Amino acid sequence: MAWGTKKSTPQQQHSTEEIANILEASTVVRGDLKSDRGFRIDGTIEGSLESSGAIVIGETGAVHGDVRGGDVIVVGRVEGNILAKGHLDIRSTGKVVGDIKAASFRIETGGVFHGTSRMGEEPEETSGGVMNPAESMA
Repeated sequence: MAWGTKKSTPQQQHSTEEIANILEASTVVRGDLKSDRGFRIDGTIEGSLESSGAIVIGETGAVHGDVRGGDVIVVGRVEGNILAKGHLDIRSTGKVVGDIKAASFRIETGGVFHGTSRMGEEPEETSGGVMNPAESMA
């Protein structure tokens, strides 16, 4: 391998192949979007966004609603809750206002996060659907 070149792993190739839906910067969608394949959002969504693949909110992108996906990268703005089954990455220009749940996450210097976070395995729910705070501390 030559200096300055990087071979992508099969996992990296798979994650970029998952991005099949692109919302351009000048586009505004009012409503919910759902797909088995990934999204790249450079426009605005006023509604929820759900994918079993990767979701990238670009620098000009904005989501005013909940985001649920595999790996989630926020370079733009999300005003809503985020559930990432994989990794959540808030980049230096990214802003998240809402609660997050993710297997793992990181926030680059300059990134903004206002809300509560939960990292690791999904909490068990009681029969009423709400987690008992005393059980979560055990």
